[in-house]
Amino acid sequence: MAETGEAEILSRFLAASPPFDGLVVGNGDDAAVWRPEPGVDVVLSQDACVEGIDFVRGWSAPHLVGRRALAAAVSDLAAMGARPVLCQATLCAPGSTRLADALAIHRGLTTAAAEFGCRLAGGDLSAIDGPLVVDVSVCGEVAPGRALRRDRGREGDALLVTGFLGGAAAGLRRLREGRDDEKPWLERQLRPKPRIAEGLWLAAGEVRCAGDLSDGLLVDARRTAAMSGCGAELWLDALPVEPGVREAFGDWAALALGGGEDFELLVAVAEGSLPQLLGSWPSELAPLTRVGTLTGGAGIRLLEGRGGAEIPPPPVVSRHFG
Repeated sequence: MAETGEAEILSRFLAASPPFDGLVVGNGDDAAVWRPEPGVDVVLSQDACVEGIDFVRGWSAPHLVGRRALAAAVSDLAAMGARPVLCQATLCAPGSTRLADALAIHRGLTTAAAEFGCRLAGGDLSAIDGPLVVDVSVCGEVAPGRALRRDRGREGDALLVTGFLGGAAAGLRRLREGRDDEKPWLERQLRPKPRIAEGLWLAAGEVRCAGDLSDGLLVDARRTAAMSGCGAELWLDALPVEPGVREAFGDWAALALGGGEDFELLVAVAEGSLPQLLGSWPSELAPLTRVGTLTGGAGIRLLEGRGGAEIPPPPVVSRHFG
Protein backbone atom coordinates (compact mmCIF):
# COMPACT_ATOMS: atom_id res chain seq x y z
CA MET A 1 0.00 0.00 0.00
CA ALA A 2 2.91 2.37 0.63
CA GLU A 3 3.79 2.14 -3.07
CA THR A 4 0.29 3.27 -4.04
CA GLY A 5 -0.08 6.20 -1.65
CA GLU A 6 -2.88 7.36 0.61
CA ALA A 7 -4.68 9.57 -1.93
CA GLU A 8 -4.92 6.82 -4.55
CA ILE A 9 -6.05 4.23 -2.01
CA LEU A 10 -8.82 6.51 -0.78
CA SER A 11 -9.93 7.35 -4.33
CA ARG A 12 -10.37 3.64 -5.04
CA PHE A 13 -12.33 3.20 -1.82
CA LEU A 14 -14.60 6.09 -2.81
CA ALA A 15 -15.21 4.69 -6.28
CA ALA A 16 -16.37 1.42 -4.73
CA SER A 17 -18.70 3.07 -2.16
CA PRO A 18 -22.08 3.82 -3.76
CA PRO A 19 -24.46 6.37 -2.20
CA PHE A 20 -27.75 5.32 -0.65
CA ASP A 21 -31.08 6.89 0.27
CA GLY A 22 -30.79 9.33 3.14
CA LEU A 23 -27.06 9.94 2.65
CA VAL A 24 -26.77 13.70 2.15
CA VAL A 25 -22.97 13.91 2.27
CA GLY A 26 -21.00 10.73 1.73
CA ASN A 27 -17.47 9.54 1.30
CA GLY A 28 -14.72 12.07 0.67
CA ASP A 29 -15.73 14.90 2.99
CA ASP A 30 -14.64 15.37 6.59
CA ALA A 31 -17.74 13.54 7.82
CA ALA A 32 -20.89 11.88 6.51
CA VAL A 33 -24.32 13.50 6.82
CA TRP A 34 -27.27 11.14 7.13
CA ARG A 35 -30.91 12.27 7.03
CA PRO A 36 -32.95 9.46 8.61
CA GLU A 37 -36.12 11.53 8.31
CA PRO A 38 -37.03 15.03 7.11
CA GLY A 39 -35.77 17.74 9.43
CA VAL A 40 -33.00 15.63 10.98
CA ASP A 41 -29.38 15.72 9.77
CA VAL A 42 -26.96 13.47 11.67
CA VAL A 43 -23.21 13.96 11.17
CA LEU A 44 -20.91 10.96 11.60
CA SER A 45 -17.14 10.52 11.51
CA GLN A 46 -14.41 8.21 12.72
CA ASP A 47 -10.70 8.63 13.41
CA ALA A 48 -8.02 6.17 14.46
CA CYS A 49 -5.12 7.34 16.63
CA VAL A 50 -2.25 4.87 16.19
CA GLU A 51 0.88 4.64 18.32
CA GLY A 52 3.98 5.42 16.30
CA ILE A 53 1.97 7.24 13.62
CA ASP A 54 -0.25 9.70 15.49
CA PHE A 55 1.42 9.72 18.91
CA VAL A 56 4.43 8.44 20.83
CA ARG A 57 3.67 7.35 24.38
CA GLY A 58 7.01 8.59 25.65
CA TRP A 59 6.14 12.12 24.52
CA SER A 60 2.60 12.29 25.82
CA ALA A 61 0.90 11.39 29.09
CA PRO A 62 -1.71 8.65 28.58
CA HIS A 63 -4.66 10.93 29.34
CA LEU A 64 -3.48 13.27 26.56
CA VAL A 65 -3.50 10.34 24.14
CA GLY A 66 -7.21 9.89 24.86
CA ARG A 67 -7.89 13.60 24.59
CA ARG A 68 -6.02 13.93 21.31
CA ALA A 69 -7.85 10.98 19.77
CA LEU A 70 -11.23 12.55 20.49
CA ALA A 71 -10.10 16.04 19.44
CA ALA A 72 -9.06 14.75 16.01
CA ALA A 73 -12.44 13.11 15.46
CA VAL A 74 -14.45 16.07 16.77
CA SER A 75 -12.52 18.36 14.42
CA ASP A 76 -14.30 16.59 11.55
CA LEU A 77 -17.65 17.56 13.08
CA ALA A 78 -16.46 21.15 13.51
CA ALA A 79 -15.50 21.24 9.84
CA MET A 80 -19.08 20.33 8.94
CA GLY A 81 -20.55 22.98 11.24
CA ALA A 82 -22.02 20.28 13.48
CA ARG A 83 -22.56 20.25 17.22
CA PRO A 84 -20.97 17.17 18.87
CA VAL A 85 -23.48 14.95 20.68
CA LEU A 86 -22.10 11.45 21.28
CA CYS A 87 -18.86 9.56 20.86
CA GLN A 88 -17.69 5.97 21.20
CA ALA A 89 -14.12 4.76 21.56
CA THR A 90 -12.34 1.47 20.97
CA LEU A 91 -9.05 0.82 22.76
CA CYS A 92 -6.83 -1.83 21.18
CA ALA A 93 -3.93 -2.38 23.56
CA PRO A 94 -1.00 -4.81 23.78
CA GLY A 95 -1.09 -7.13 26.78
CA SER A 96 1.91 -5.31 28.24
CA THR A 97 -0.07 -2.08 28.61
CA ARG A 98 -0.34 -0.95 32.23
CA LEU A 99 -3.85 -0.82 33.66
CA ALA A 100 -3.13 2.68 34.98
CA ASP A 101 -2.34 3.84 31.43
CA ALA A 102 -5.54 2.36 30.01
CA LEU A 103 -7.59 4.05 32.74
CA ALA A 104 -5.80 7.34 32.08
CA ILE A 105 -6.60 7.11 28.35
CA HIS A 106 -10.26 6.57 29.25
CA ARG A 107 -10.13 9.53 31.62
CA GLY A 108 -8.70 11.67 28.83
CA LEU A 109 -11.57 10.64 26.57
CA THR A 110 -14.29 11.41 29.13
CA THR A 111 -12.73 14.73 30.14
CA ALA A 112 -12.37 15.78 26.50
CA ALA A 113 -15.94 14.73 25.76
CA ALA A 114 -17.19 17.07 28.48
CA GLU A 115 -14.92 19.84 27.16
CA PHE A 116 -16.26 19.41 23.62
CA GLY A 117 -19.91 19.20 24.66
CA CYS A 118 -20.58 15.54 23.94
CA ARG A 119 -20.86 12.30 25.91
CA LEU A 120 -18.86 9.09 25.76
CA ALA A 121 -21.44 6.38 25.06
CA GLY A 122 -19.52 3.13 25.20
CA GLY A 123 -17.13 1.48 22.79
CA ASP A 124 -14.96 -1.63 22.76
CA LEU A 125 -11.80 -3.05 24.31
CA SER A 126 -9.52 -5.46 22.48
CA ALA A 127 -6.08 -6.95 22.83
CA ILE A 128 -3.74 -6.36 19.89
CA ASP A 129 -0.46 -7.86 18.76
CA GLY A 130 0.92 -4.51 17.67
CA PRO A 131 0.88 -0.82 18.60
CA LEU A 132 -1.75 0.73 20.82
CA VAL A 133 -4.75 2.16 18.93
CA VAL A 134 -7.51 4.49 20.10
CA ASP A 135 -10.30 4.48 17.51
CA VAL A 136 -13.03 7.08 18.00
CA SER A 137 -16.45 7.43 16.38
CA VAL A 138 -18.34 10.71 16.78
CA CYS A 139 -21.91 11.75 16.15
CA GLY A 140 -23.16 15.31 15.82
CA GLU A 141 -26.13 17.29 14.61
CA VAL A 142 -26.58 20.15 12.18
CA ALA A 143 -29.65 22.01 10.93
CA PRO A 144 -30.99 20.35 7.76
CA GLY A 145 -29.17 21.60 4.69
CA ARG A 146 -26.72 23.71 6.72
CA ALA A 147 -23.74 21.36 6.81
CA LEU A 148 -20.47 22.86 5.60
CA ARG A 149 -19.10 20.85 2.68
CA ARG A 150 -15.83 20.69 0.79
CA ASP A 151 -17.64 20.50 -2.57
CA ARG A 152 -19.51 23.80 -2.24
CA GLY A 153 -16.68 26.15 -3.27
CA ARG A 154 -16.91 28.15 -6.49
CA GLU A 155 -14.35 29.74 -8.79
CA GLY A 156 -13.44 33.16 -7.42
CA ASP A 157 -14.25 32.29 -3.81
CA ALA A 158 -11.88 33.63 -1.17
CA LEU A 159 -10.01 31.02 0.88
CA LEU A 160 -9.57 31.71 4.59
CA VAL A 161 -8.24 29.84 7.60
CA THR A 162 -8.96 30.09 11.29
CA GLY A 163 -6.18 30.51 13.84
CA PHE A 164 -2.50 29.97 13.09
CA LEU A 165 -0.56 27.40 11.06
CA GLY A 166 2.58 25.41 11.74
CA GLY A 167 2.41 25.27 15.52
CA ALA A 168 1.63 21.56 15.76
CA ALA A 169 4.42 20.67 13.32
CA ALA A 170 6.85 22.88 15.25
CA GLY A 171 5.84 21.13 18.47
CA LEU A 172 6.38 17.74 16.87
CA ARG A 173 9.85 18.76 15.74
CA ARG A 174 10.75 19.93 19.23
CA LEU A 175 9.54 16.62 20.67
CA ARG A 176 11.71 14.73 18.20
CA GLU A 177 14.65 16.88 19.28
CA GLY A 178 14.00 16.00 22.91
CA ARG A 179 13.14 19.59 23.81
CA ASP A 180 10.19 20.83 25.84
CA ASP A 181 10.99 24.55 26.00
CA GLU A 182 8.39 25.77 23.51
CA LYS A 183 5.22 25.18 25.49
CA PRO A 184 2.72 26.81 23.08
CA TRP A 185 3.94 24.64 20.20
CA LEU A 186 3.87 21.51 22.33
CA GLU A 187 0.30 22.37 23.33
CA ARG A 188 -0.71 22.62 19.68
CA GLN A 189 0.71 19.14 19.06
CA LEU A 190 -0.36 17.36 22.24
CA ARG A 191 -3.60 19.20 23.10
CA PRO A 192 -5.22 20.24 19.79
CA LYS A 193 -8.38 22.31 20.00
CA PRO A 194 -11.11 21.56 17.45
CA ARG A 195 -12.81 24.72 16.17
CA ILE A 196 -16.33 23.75 17.23
CA ALA A 197 -17.62 27.26 17.96
CA GLU A 198 -16.15 28.59 14.72
CA GLY A 199 -17.82 25.84 12.69
CA LEU A 200 -21.18 26.43 14.36
CA TRP A 201 -20.96 30.17 13.68
CA LEU A 202 -20.09 29.61 10.01
CA ALA A 203 -22.89 27.08 9.47
CA ALA A 204 -25.44 29.46 10.99
CA GLY A 205 -24.57 32.09 8.36
CA GLU A 206 -24.16 32.06 4.60
CA VAL A 207 -20.92 30.05 4.39
CA ARG A 208 -21.43 26.62 2.84
CA CYS A 209 -17.90 25.39 2.14
CA ALA A 210 -15.31 24.39 4.76
CA GLY A 211 -12.96 21.61 5.80
CA ASP A 212 -10.44 20.99 8.55
CA LEU A 213 -6.65 21.22 8.24
CA SER A 214 -5.64 17.87 9.68
CA ASP A 215 -3.40 17.12 6.68
CA GLY A 216 -1.98 20.61 6.16
CA LEU A 217 -3.06 23.60 4.08
CA LEU A 218 -1.55 22.40 0.80
CA VAL A 219 -3.23 19.00 0.93
CA ASP A 220 -6.55 20.20 2.28
CA ALA A 221 -6.80 23.20 -0.06
CA ARG A 222 -6.12 20.88 -2.98
CA ARG A 223 -8.79 18.48 -1.72
CA THR A 224 -11.39 21.23 -1.28
CA ALA A 225 -10.61 22.72 -4.69
CA ALA A 226 -10.82 19.36 -6.45
CA MET A 227 -14.12 18.45 -4.80
CA SER A 228 -15.48 21.86 -5.84
CA GLY A 229 -14.29 21.42 -9.44
CA CYS A 230 -11.77 24.25 -9.11
CA GLY A 231 -8.10 25.00 -8.80
CA ALA A 232 -6.62 27.13 -6.03
CA GLU A 233 -3.86 29.61 -5.38
CA LEU A 234 -2.32 30.26 -1.96
CA TRP A 235 -0.39 33.38 -0.96
CA LEU A 236 2.74 32.70 1.06
CA ASP A 237 2.99 36.19 2.55
CA ALA A 238 -0.60 35.98 3.83
CA LEU A 239 -0.19 32.83 5.90
CA PRO A 240 -0.99 33.32 9.61
CA VAL A 241 2.07 31.46 10.89
CA GLU A 242 2.14 30.39 14.54
CA PRO A 243 4.01 33.06 16.55
CA GLY A 244 7.74 32.36 16.70
CA VAL A 245 7.78 29.63 14.06
CA ARG A 246 8.85 31.90 11.20
CA GLU A 247 11.83 33.10 13.21
CA ALA A 248 12.84 29.70 14.62
CA PHE A 249 12.78 27.53 11.50
CA GLY A 250 14.36 28.09 8.11
CA ASP A 251 11.70 25.82 6.61
CA TRP A 252 8.80 27.56 8.34
CA ALA A 253 6.80 27.54 5.10
CA ALA A 254 6.93 23.75 4.98
CA LEU A 255 5.66 23.57 8.57
CA ALA A 256 2.83 26.05 7.92
CA LEU A 257 1.77 24.60 4.56
CA GLY A 258 2.40 20.90 5.01
CA GLY A 259 2.97 20.12 8.67
CA GLY A 260 -0.66 19.28 9.31
CA GLU A 261 -2.43 18.53 12.58
CA ASP A 262 -3.28 22.18 13.23
CA PHE A 263 -6.98 21.23 13.12
CA GLU A 264 -7.91 24.71 11.98
CA LEU A 265 -10.71 25.29 9.48
CA LEU A 266 -10.30 26.14 5.79
CA VAL A 267 -13.24 28.21 4.55
CA ALA A 268 -14.33 29.22 1.05
CA VAL A 269 -16.67 32.20 0.71
CA ALA A 270 -17.87 34.33 -2.19
CA GLU A 271 -15.66 37.38 -2.73
CA GLY A 272 -18.66 39.69 -2.39
CA SER A 273 -19.55 38.21 1.00
CA LEU A 274 -16.05 38.55 2.41
CA PRO A 275 -16.33 42.06 3.92
CA GLN A 276 -19.49 41.15 5.81
CA LEU A 277 -17.97 37.89 7.05
CA LEU A 278 -14.80 39.53 8.33
CA GLY A 279 -16.70 42.48 9.77
CA SER A 280 -19.11 40.32 11.74
CA TRP A 281 -16.63 37.65 12.86
CA PRO A 282 -16.80 37.45 16.69
CA SER A 283 -13.63 38.59 18.42
CA GLU A 284 -13.75 35.71 20.92
CA LEU A 285 -13.31 33.15 18.13
CA ALA A 286 -9.99 32.18 16.53
CA PRO A 287 -8.91 34.89 14.05
CA LEU A 288 -9.93 34.48 10.42
CA THR A 289 -7.33 35.21 7.73
CA ARG A 290 -7.54 35.19 3.95
CA VAL A 291 -4.83 33.00 2.40
CA GLY A 292 -5.83 32.67 -1.25
CA THR A 293 -8.61 32.06 -3.73
CA LEU A 294 -10.31 29.30 -5.70
CA THR A 295 -9.51 29.52 -9.39
CA GLY A 296 -10.49 27.97 -12.69
CA GLY A 297 -8.71 24.89 -13.93
CA ALA A 298 -7.26 22.32 -11.58
CA GLY A 299 -4.40 21.89 -9.15
CA ILE A 300 -2.87 24.29 -6.67
CA ARG A 301 -0.39 27.13 -7.15
CA LEU A 302 1.70 28.78 -4.45
CA LEU A 303 2.42 32.47 -5.02
CA GLU A 304 4.76 34.79 -3.14
CA GLY A 305 1.72 36.98 -2.54
CA ARG A 306 -1.50 38.01 -4.22
CA GLY A 307 -0.63 38.66 -7.85
CA GLY A 308 2.98 37.67 -7.16
CA ALA A 309 5.33 35.19 -8.75
CA GLU A 310 4.63 31.48 -8.53
CA ILE A 311 7.05 29.52 -6.35
CA PRO A 312 7.50 25.76 -5.91
CA PRO A 313 5.57 24.39 -2.93
CA PRO A 314 7.52 22.59 -0.21
CA PRO A 315 7.34 18.79 -0.24
CA VAL A 316 4.50 17.25 1.71
CA VAL A 317 4.88 13.73 3.07
CA SER A 318 1.79 11.83 4.19
CA ARG A 319 1.99 9.97 7.50
CA HIS A 320 -0.11 7.19 5.96
CA PHE A 321 1.19 5.03 3.09
CA GLY A 322 3.70 7.48 1.62
